[in-house]
Amino acid sequence: NDILDFSKLEAGHIEFMPVATDIEALARDVLDVLAVQASAKGIELKLDSSIHGIALMVDPLRLRQVFMNLVGNAVKFTDRGSVAVVLTADVGRNSAVLHCAVNDTGCGIPADLTDHLFERFSQVDGSTSRRYRGTGLGLAICKGIVEAMGGTIGVESEAGQGSTFWFTCTVPSAAIIAGKEQRHVA
Repeated sequence: NDILDFSKLEAGHIEFMPVATDIEALARDVLDVLAVQASAKGIELKLDSSIHGIALMVDPLRLRQVFMNLVGNAVKFTDRGSVAVVLTADVGRNSAVLHCAVNDTGCGIPADLTDHLFERFSQVDGSTSRRYRGTGLGLAICKGIVEAMGGTIGVESEAGQGSTFWFTCTVPSAAIIAGKEQRHVA
């Protein structure tokens, strides 16, 4: 699936179907999916969100894919401690800027290796006896999706000190969810 998605991104054939999406609920669903894996390692999963009750116009399947890759990697590369998803949004009259950060207390990444993380088939540990498995496409796919949404993605990390993978994107409109009805933010 990763190879297919990456091929579609490179060819410009990936489709986005934006709908009003509760980003907080989407992030919580991803944390629920990864809870068993995190629990088995004794890792605490946290969600820190200031966008409760706000829906943003995004493609929920593509955004979920970004969350799954970022949070999944954080759980994979963290042996103890926690993984926290932090969500904020700057809501304006006709658009909102979504900010997401995934903070972990994992092994971290040496500064000289972070530049290539978002390239296809890139992995920090290139040895044949890798401890962690994967195709090396997850972060490249995240980058492609976020950039196709008009956003930016990056990482801040230090070896032995954990990592923060973040992305920011501007979406065309936002709505406040009130029960089952939606009204646009003025």
